[in-house]
Amino acid sequence: MKKIAIALSSFALIAFASMSQADSAKDCMLEGTVYKSGQGDEQSTKVEFHSMQKYDEDANCRVRRNEKMEFKLPADTRLKEAPSGSTVRYRYQEDKNGKADTQLISVGA
Repeated sequence: MKKIAIALSSFALIAFASMSQADSAKDCMLEGTVYKSGQGDEQSTKVEFHSMQKYDEDANCRVRRNEKMEFKLPADTRLKEAPSGSTVRYRYQEDKNGKADTQLISVGA
């Protein structure tokens, strides 16, 4: 009886893990640098991304060499307050339907 319970709990754990991975086609950690131009109310903020990796070891983050990833960064006061040259990290998730979600994870100096 114990063997059946262990086998069922192992199967449930594997099924749950695969279901959570099935929700997103891509789950990436993007790292970039903040660049600011202009002054006062005319100041604009730009992020230039220079690296991409899996968000965690089980994530899928495959991108072809010439494939474009276009998305709008969500408004965040931490990004606006970050000095030019700061390093930022974003989590980029895209579902199988192509809907993307981006979250600011950290801002460093």
